[in-house]
Amino acid sequence: MQATFAHATAPTLSSAPGTQTPPREITERKQSQEPPWKVILHNDDFTPMEHVVTVLRKVIPRMGVKRAMTIMLEAHTKGKAVVVKCHKELAELYQESLNNEGLISTIEPD
Repeated sequence: MQATFAHATAPTLSSAPGTQTPPREITERKQSQEPPWKVILHNDDFTPMEHVVTVLRKVIPRMGVKRAMTIMLEAHTKGKAVVVKCHKELAELYQESLNNEGLISTIEPD
């Protein structure tokens, strides 16, 4: 027995009116249009400075030693420092990851 299937045509990606935009592109466009959020590291008197630098480098992609040291020292001397600016979902992820590693961080709109 041979099954027969009706073939539906998949939407094509073109600049013609009425075409569909792939979901990933919509998500990326939405995120790029949202205002950035700041991930803020807060000072505490208990966490060793070396641990702060290690965690920043572990959590934030492409964070170099010099940048991590600068952020750590600013938080230590001024009470807080901006770690990174990004879209809200990523800021929430970074905040959670930093906090899970024992640091104190918050997010706020830029």
